[in-house]
Order: sequence, then structure tokens, then C-alpha cells
Amino acid sequence: MNSPHSMRSRPHCTLRALCVFLVTVTVFAAEAVKAQSASGARVTIPGVETGFGSSGEVSGTFGRPVKAKDKLPVVLILHGSNGIDGRGAFYAAALQEAGIATLEILMFPRGGRPRGSWNNLPHAAAALRWLQAQGEVDAQRIGVLGFSWGAGMSVRMSSELVREKLGAETPRPRALAAMYPVCHSVSSTRAPGHPYHGLNDRMSATPMLIQIGTDDDYEERERPCDVLRSIWPKQAADVLVIRYIDGATHAFDGPTSRRFYDEDARGGRGGNVRVTANGKLAAEAREAVVRFFVEHLTP
Repeated sequence: MNSPHSMRSRPHCTLRALCVFLVTVTVFAAEAVKAQSASGARVTIPGVETGFGSSGEVSGTFGRPVKAKDKLPVVLILHGSNGIDGRGAFYAAALQEAGIATLEILMFPRGGRPRGSWNNLPHAAAALRWLQAQGEVDAQRIGVLGFSWGAGMSVRMSSELVREKLGAETPRPRALAAMYPVCHSVSSTRAPGHPYHGLNDRMSATPMLIQIGTDDDYEERERPCDVLRSIWPKQAADVLVIRYIDGATHAFDGPTSRRFYDEDARGGRGGNVRVTANGKLAAEAREAVVRFFVEHLTP
């Protein structure tokens, strides 16, 4: 029996399920081609100074839900190493449909990934401060959703270490969701002087959802994120939900399949990373994300 902290997807073999799978793949591919970035209005966000450095101006896309009566809950979307590639748009459409606004920001273009994710935390801070300043946004109901590189940022934003460096004027996210955040990197002990030294010891009680495949080439085990619960303070471990997806690769919810080399793969030993797009699993993961944010950001 699955615990509330660890859920596995199960394959379905009925004819009806096969039809749903085919429709899902077609719809997902069409959506990804139609919108590489999330739908909404293009915005330019002023740069900020933080304990991690400065961001400079940040471009983004702010999407409002079709039906909105009161102040809006919002999810900030942080892309992966491949830049904005359609994954954010795929999730943003469903979040907006559920009554939650979205802000997807560009932290770097494809091929422009910096050395460490701490270089992009100022971009997230700029976006959060911009959202707080919007009269239509409820600053007490902001969530963060990240993919891979952005997922690692999302996880780390629970730490009081990161919050202090982002500054008191940066609003605290109320809920955090991370798609395949490279857990071995998050759990690594950092030496004194490193930007993330002591990060895991100071994780907060912010609700968090992690979704990751059991065949992710960045990791060395099928359940690589369980270690987080064992090293985090109890208040953080108690609100962490990990959903393992049987047979899924890294970025399984992306628009295309590919293969590439990354020095951080295989637990940091380096190696090839397989990406096998799976529309059915993508739809299930998106549904889980929407449920999570509806639970934590809406009344």
C-alpha cells in the first residue's frame, strides 16, 4: 500500500485507456508546438539585488485565469536547463483553467545555463517581488513550480538560508512543486563558503510536491529523493510529498525525446541523460500539480 508521501503511477491496459493515451499525446504535442512559452501578457520585471547577487531585468509572461473574482493566487514557473521549451506552457494552461494565474520567467536562453542555480535565484526574487506589487495578486497565495534546474531552485526556496539571502522584501512562497529536481545534488553537503552551505539543515514547513521518474539518468537509484526526508528537519519532512513515476525518464513531460551529456548525471559522475517524452504520464503529472496548488493556494 502506498504511503501519503510516495505514490507510484500504474499502467492501464484497457482499450479505453489506450484511446485516452493517444488523445493525450496528440493534445500535448499540439499544445507544445502552439505555445513554447505560457500564454498571457509579456512583462518586463525590474532587476533586484540579493544575497546571491543581482538579476538585471527579467522578462516573463503573466497569464490570468479566464474567470477571476477576487485577488489572484499565482504560480511562478521556473524553466529547466533547456530554457523555455513548452513545459511551462503545458502546466500554465491547466493552472489558469483551475483559477490560478501564472508567471513564467526567462532566466537564461537554451545553452546559457550558469554554473550554479544560485545565480538564478535573484531572477526568482525579482519575479516574486513583482507579483507582490501587482494589485490583482494575493501575495499570501504564491506558489512556485520548477522543472529540473528550476525544480532544484524551487526545492531550495524552502530553506531559511535562501529566504534570508533573497531578502525580507521577497514574499515567501506558500507551496512549492518540483519536477525531477536532481535530488542527489540537493542533498549534497556543501563546504563552508559555498552559497548552499547548511541549506538542508534549515528547510521550512512549506508544503512541497516532488515528482520524478524511477529511470532518471541524473540519479543512481529508483527512489533518489527519499534521502531528503531523512536529512531535513521534521517540519520539512512532514510536508514533503514524493511521487515516483515508474519507468519515467528525466523531463518525461517535455514536448520531445532527446539524449544529451551532463556532468551532473549519474549522481554527479557524469553521463548521458535520456529524455523520453510520454504524453500520458505528462498529463497525470500535470493533474497532480494542479491538485496540489488548488489545495494550498485556493480557499
